[in-house]
Amino acid sequence: MTSLIYQETYPPASPSRLSELEEQLGERLPESYREYLAVQDGGALEGYNNHGIEIVTGIGEVPKWSSLWYLLSQDGDVIPTGWIPVGTDAGGGLFLLAVTGEDRGSVWYQSSELEEDDEGVTSPVVRERLADSWDEFLASIEPL
Repeated sequence: MTSLIYQETYPPASPSRLSELEEQLGERLPESYREYLAVQDGGALEGYNNHGIEIVTGIGEVPKWSSLWYLLSQDGDVIPTGWIPVGTDAGGGLFLLAVTGEDRGSVWYQSSELEEDDEGVTSPVVRERLADSWDEFLASIEPL
């Protein structure tokens, strides 16, 4: 599926954890991401890469620092509705997967740096589209 080199990987996510996440989202996960989790439930990448992603989040029995559930509970206020955190960088930036809407299946980067507008609404300084699908995103990661 991917030629990435992992420092640490986790066993496949169980069907019950996949169902639990989909039930919470009210949507089926994009197929390429669902297939990834069913083979490997995230992990820590080895070395530096062009996107800066260090951790691919998991949904099963993974350490707290690499848990999608933990990120949803901690950063839920800055994660747009219909998106889930699928990775993190060293600075707390999030890699997000759109699971609903016209951007469904696409992967985005959102910086941890926030700015406030004149009405007091806080939003990320950077949010950029990285790939149209999970597989395309994984294929685009290159070691530095």
